[in-house]
Formats: sequence, structure tokens, C-alpha cells
Amino acid sequence: MSTSDALYVLAAPYDRVADAAADFAEIETLYVEPRGRGFDAVVLERDAYGQVLVVEDRTSGAGLAIGVAAALFPPIGVGAALALGNGGGATVAALVRHVHADVPPDELRRLAEMLEAADAGLIAVYDDPAARKVERAISTDSCTVIRASSVDVAQLIRDADHPAGLGLVGR
Repeated sequence: MSTSDALYVLAAPYDRVADAAADFAEIETLYVEPRGRGFDAVVLERDAYGQVLVVEDRTSGAGLAIGVAAALFPPIGVGAALALGNGGGATVAALVRHVHADVPPDELRRLAEMLEAADAGLIAVYDDPAARKVERAISTDSCTVIRASSVDVAQLIRDADHPAGLGLVGR
């Protein structure tokens, strides 16, 4: 797999959801004109009960950021599945399956611990052409970036579109 096929997962903790949303908006401006595979991002917020909620999201089609968020915080996966409607659970399960296959468990734990300690967070998944610009757009020094070079986005999209082939539905 060439360097241009790499995907990056960025997780950044924030004290305020407004700061996470501002960085989200800054990253989004980098993708006004499509290049590469685009990006997926979610802004997370911890509510008064300690639950982690998705307050803003953008997807270029694959839903990778929701997959990462659901892998880190399973209740997000339940909410995403309900929002997607019929077959949504299988689609989210396919995304989470790919995240677990493509990101080492210790890296996922590190991301979860970092975001768990924050009141808000940003998860972005993006490709190599804009990697440096995305990372410079983040205002917090506490972000973590993981290079996930083994992600087969085309296969992930096929799996998300047809989860029955994964044995996730129809049981």
C-alpha cells in the first residue's frame, strides 16, 4: 500500500465543545474541494450525566469517524444504529469491526482514555494529501494521531453497504 493510501485517525480532547466545533469547522474548510478520499469527523460532548454524545458530524461516505467513536464509546454505536434505521446496527458493526481490525488495541485504549478525561472531543479520519494541514488546524496540543495504513476503504464501504455478507444480520 502506498503512502497516499494511508488514513489517519486524529483524536483531540477539549475543555469546551465550542473549541472542538471550531477546529471541526477549520478542518472542514480544507475539504471544500474534494481531493483524495475526503474526511470524516465527529464532535463529541460529555453531558451532565457523563454520557458521550455526538453533537456534530461530517462524513464523506464511509462513516469512519462514527466507527472510531463507536469503537471507543459503544453507546454511540447504539445511537448511530438507531439513527440509520433499518440495517443500521449491522452497518455500525461493520465500521467498528474495521476499526478494531485496523487500529491496534493499545492505540484505541489510549484514544479512549484521553477522550474519556475531557468534556468534549474531536475525532477526524482523513487521508494523506491533507494530513499536515489537518494536524496544523487543531488548536489543542493534546491531540493524538494514528496512521492506519492497512485500511481498505473500498472494502469497508462494501461491508457497510452489504453487512449480510459479514454474518452480522440474518442470524
